[in-house]
Amino acid sequence: MNQAVETSSAYAVREGVADDVPRLRSLWLALYENQKANGMLVELPDDAFDRWAASLTPMLGRFACLFVVERNSELVGFLAGRIRALPSYFGGAQAGFISDVYVDEAHRRNGFGRQLVSAAMEWFRNLGISRLELQVIVNNPAARKLYKELGWSEELLQMVWQSDQRANDG
Repeated sequence: MNQAVETSSAYAVREGVADDVPRLRSLWLALYENQKANGMLVELPDDAFDRWAASLTPMLGRFACLFVVERNSELVGFLAGRIRALPSYFGGAQAGFISDVYVDEAHRRNGFGRQLVSAAMEWFRNLGISRLELQVIVNNPAARKLYKELGWSEELLQMVWQSDQRANDG
């Protein structure tokens, strides 16, 4: 079910496939460098991308979605999302979770983030999922503005406490 979502000049926003996942390495790592620069406290292990790819790939199309922005056969942006269940005390219904959204800095301000999120929203809607969730770094006002423009509401603020001493015996 690989279909083009929207094309803009030499760009195409389309549903991603398993073969696209390894091609996302540099974008995925850039996403988390950007997150870190904006205040994310989690340190990623060296094999984080490989673990992410291994968890996403077998679920694509059924329990996970991937949308990519492609220009001249180069991937310049992506969105990944998954289906997850709410805890039973919240009713146990399924919710969509957008876990990763990133467009390379050189290709921003062209509406690709909006197109990626809209495509994922439609993908989840087509599966009958009406609640979608995502997390955004609090120090990323552009992303927060985009999500609000697309009808998202801020619901929770995640707070983190970390000991100065970190486990090194991983």
